[in-house]
Amino acid sequence: MITAYDVHRWLLEAVRARSRVSLDSRVIHVTEVTQCLRRSYFLRTRFIQLSPANALRLIGDEVHKALQEVLKRYGYEVEFRVAIDTGDVKLVGHVDAYHPKGKYVVEFKTVAKIPESPYPNHLMQTQAYIAMTYSRTGFIAYIARDKGDVKVFKVRPNKEVLRKLILRARELSKALTKGGPPRPEKSALCNQCEFKYLCLKA
Repeated sequence: MITAYDVHRWLLEAVRARSRVSLDSRVIHVTEVTQCLRRSYFLRTRFIQLSPANALRLIGDEVHKALQEVLKRYGYEVEFRVAIDTGDVKLVGHVDAYHPKGKYVVEFKTVAKIPESPYPNHLMQTQAYIAMTYSRTGFIAYIARDKGDVKVFKVRPNKEVLRKLILRARELSKALTKGGPPRPEKSALCNQCEFKYLCLKA
């Protein structure tokens, strides 16, 4: 017999398999440090129920895969792995698409609504990938889930962002090693977080 719990567990495994979360507390992913560190900590250390946002990530991943297959034919390297090892922490990332001749990166984001300007965490992620690939520039391509509208933002390099993210990676790594969550980072996203009640108690 298959229960709702079984399907829920399968979906969660699918999300986790695609999230590339490492079991090594020294290895930190760029996407983990461009969002709330406390949430990243809980994602690694707590079993959670599948949120609507996580379920929709599966849809976004399928869009990524389809686009990446096309981009390969145009000279792009897809799921381009980048890493910086500082000795105490290793910051890793996977660029959606990297054009080696043009020296630029492209990040695709499926969203409910196209934003007027890039979301701060997406901007930081792309700027980190620009620095980690020694690229000249980058682009964030937003794709609306409902109507399929697309908007592309050009992103300028900012080396300070990478330095900041390395510091945040050290903070998350230390928290995972010592077993205590990082400090809360309050924002408008707190109400949508699957850990909002746990965060208040921790």
